[in-house]
Amino acid sequence: MSKIVISGYYGFANAGDEAMLAAIVKALRSTEKSVSLTVISGNPQVTAKKYQVSSIHRFNPWEIFTALRSCDLLISGGGSLLQDVTSRRSLLYYLSVLATGIALGKKVMLFGQGIGPIHSGLLRRLTKAVCSRVSLITVRDRDSLYELRRIGIPAEKVQLTADAVLTLPQESKEQGAQLLERFHVPPKKMLVALSVRKWQEDDRYLLELAKTADKLCVEYDAHIVLLPLQYPVDVEPCQRLQHFMVHKDESTILAADCDTEQFLSLMGNFDLLIGMRLHALIFAAVMELPFVAVSYDPKIDGFVKDINGITAGSVDNLQAAQVVAAAKQALARGGSCRGMLDKLRAKAMANAEQAMALLTKGDGRQC
Repeated sequence: MSKIVISGYYGFANAGDEAMLAAIVKALRSTEKSVSLTVISGNPQVTAKKYQVSSIHRFNPWEIFTALRSCDLLISGGGSLLQDVTSRRSLLYYLSVLATGIALGKKVMLFGQGIGPIHSGLLRRLTKAVCSRVSLITVRDRDSLYELRRIGIPAEKVQLTADAVLTLPQESKEQGAQLLERFHVPPKKMLVALSVRKWQEDDRYLLELAKTADKLCVEYDAHIVLLPLQYPVDVEPCQRLQHFMVHKDESTILAADCDTEQFLSLMGNFDLLIGMRLHALIFAAVMELPFVAVSYDPKIDGFVKDINGITAGSVDNLQAAQVVAAAKQALARGGSCRGMLDKLRAKAMANAEQAMALLTKGDGRQC
């Protein structure tokens, strides 16, 4: 029985990261049913119960050391863990977990990661020192691949795959429909979902999205569903966007702590998603829902390019007219990314296949 430790931003009710963990666990178990999984989490009790895994606290160094000492493979799982835009401390934390696994002589893999940006010269050198010694790195987009090349990671250590969440199956609409009914969302209207997050201290992008929502309400008789993907953190920007709307009576904030299956099911009930959060876009793609991206990070641009999607612009210069035009284009196109989705799904499955292959090889590390 293989023993794998999984490190990432888990246990913080971030729908994207929780979806990645769900996908990683499912994919690993599909290749080896008896695999023993230990997840490093901010909320070990919830994580253990939800995914039927062992779980230890991310700030308990002794438990982490003990788990790494007895494992066969350390996976740094998904997400944009190695970047210094949101926090330098988090980058140092994840590098320290990787470095501990390397020091203990374990196989170490970065699993479908989004890398960068890393602006600090010192942190770039530190990232190079650590990541040059891992066994394998798979990245979810080309921008991450190029970032690792710029940092100086050997090309033979890196493979381009795709985000692990793309391996998840579609869900039925039933759960989502029940949730919408609970929040009294009109059942017979066109439903447009908006996924937003707080970005710096500027509300201008929320004002533009509020204008967009109002325009869609008038032109399509649509009802706007504001979707907090990280609950409750995203509730505040949803509330501010709703406050800026003229037709706020035609909007609902879905203030619920949803799991991955519920989010996917919700997407099946919408007619369009306009989203900032990466995994809102990925959930939409999995459910073949038309979507429009609002970019705040290179990871958004990378995914949209890979799936041949539509971007309305960046939060820094967002204009309601452009978002409305992009929304109309997406609605006219429909959820027509099946061919690209199938290709990305196959690439995403390679993450777990490569992880399990490491366990059957000799020590793949190149020190």
